[in-house]
Amino acid sequence: MQPLPGTETVTVAEYLGHRLLQAGVEHLFGVPGDFNLTLLDGLARVEGLTWVRSPNELGAGYAADAYARRRGLAALVTTYGVGELSCFNAVAGSAAEDVPVLHVAGSPATTAVARGVLLHHTLADGVFDRFSQAYAQVTVVQETLTAQRAAEQVDAAVLAATVHRRPAYLSVPADLAELPVDATRLATPLTAVPSPADVAAFGADLAGLLAGAERPVLVVGHLVDRCGLAGAVLAAAVAGGVPFVTTLSAKGCLDEDHPLFAGTYAGTMVDASAAALVEAADVVVHLGVVMTDVLSGFFTHRPADARTVRLEATTAVVGDGPAHAVGLADAVGVLAEQFAARPAAAPVPRPGPPAPLELGVGPLTQQALWSVVQDWLPSGTALLADTGTSFWGAAGLRLPADTVFVGQPVWNSIGYALPAVLGQGLADPGRRPVLLIGDGAAQMTVQDLGSTAAAGVRPVVVLLNNAGYTIERALQSPTAGYNDVTPWDWHGLAAALVGPSLSYHLATTAAELAQALKAAGEDTASFVLVEAVLDPFDAPPLLRALAERNSATAG
Repeated sequence: MQPLPGTETVTVAEYLGHRLLQAGVEHLFGVPGDFNLTLLDGLARVEGLTWVRSPNELGAGYAADAYARRRGLAALVTTYGVGELSCFNAVAGSAAEDVPVLHVAGSPATTAVARGVLLHHTLADGVFDRFSQAYAQVTVVQETLTAQRAAEQVDAAVLAATVHRRPAYLSVPADLAELPVDATRLATPLTAVPSPADVAAFGADLAGLLAGAERPVLVVGHLVDRCGLAGAVLAAAVAGGVPFVTTLSAKGCLDEDHPLFAGTYAGTMVDASAAALVEAADVVVHLGVVMTDVLSGFFTHRPADARTVRLEATTAVVGDGPAHAVGLADAVGVLAEQFAARPAAAPVPRPGPPAPLELGVGPLTQQALWSVVQDWLPSGTALLADTGTSFWGAAGLRLPADTVFVGQPVWNSIGYALPAVLGQGLADPGRRPVLLIGDGAAQMTVQDLGSTAAAGVRPVVVLLNNAGYTIERALQSPTAGYNDVTPWDWHGLAAALVGPSLSYHLATTAAELAQALKAAGEDTASFVLVEAVLDPFDAPPLLRALAERNSATAG
């Protein structure tokens, strides 16, 4: 349902639905519960919104996270208490990774709260704000709707999530979901208005730093992708001939075959030439960068200093100067203008892609697996890599043009990427997902194989069956029993969850893997599962480097 011309009121649920549509949200993720049923009925009346079935709230949260990365916002709808706590880990991950997920929790009626009624899904003590207080730790704003300010509060939560690129929390009491609110507010878009004075002040500071600079470099972080600014950042780099490196959390954000691409930057851990370029630069521009222990190569990066420009979602800082209230999009616009006025620098030479590996006939190894994936991976896909062996193998790939890369290297929650396929596939249906995931990670969220298939998404899933948590084996105590997982019949399980659309391949050698991936690429109508059997103690080179750095730091 769309508001009719002249309609003066809509319900709270309908108002929320229209605000979500305006923000590009077409799918709702979550699980129903008695406190959110009236809300869900109201959202169902809003034409253009589709409910996505998920087996549990955690998977729904992971799917919403991936959806928001592509659409700029996602809606996650749960019930009070048990539901919202079940997806807390997912929302915390969205906070760590700067992903704008609006978590909408259907909550007890205002009348019950006012009387302190002892309800289910509570601690039976008449206290009702514990969970909103918990969400205050991982969301940029928390709103519990009131009858007096409901529409204003919906707007505040949606705008906060999209502006800050962080999760927001919205609690909708059951007796307010059908409350009529002013529909005319919907004619005013929710946008943040930049301050011309702040933009001008930032431009002046930036011009002063760039004056005389001969070796600037861009360090591209994941906020560039979250804000949909990859094209604008690339245009700015091209305008000034400025080379760029990407952090591990921004891998795939910009074309890795572009002449100005100078490598992956994680301190000195991943790419020595990229590290040397940043170290020698006389101006370093950080675009939405966060340097955790892993992303910085265990703090071997060049720290921000007086020659560093730091651009975040809502602030811009030049050197040791003040923080200007400038959004990332506006800051990139200023950067492009100033780069365009500079003489272009010479492009940085980069080595070509690695030569294909001789496949051989022995058991499949990590080295052979990643070589085969590198040789096969088509352009125009979405490559999702789960935490652990899969991420650190994928991090070493040279991505083909027009490849979206989805990982979670800040929060590092094992099992994230499998439900993320659902969100990525629905948000960007023209791009086939390719999932790389270990057997241990897959066991955490395997139910979402079924929800993904039911939604019509047809990915290629490469399951790295190495009998456990190989990343933990690489870090410590490789033979400890706690790093093993129970062996599963993956073919039988996937057949039960996916149904007749499943196409299964077993690969125990590099040649079998190459053949399976070739068939998978040609079979776009099927949900393809390739089970790749690997030695439990084998690991890709970057994972071994990570383990060595981690061990040295711990020591």
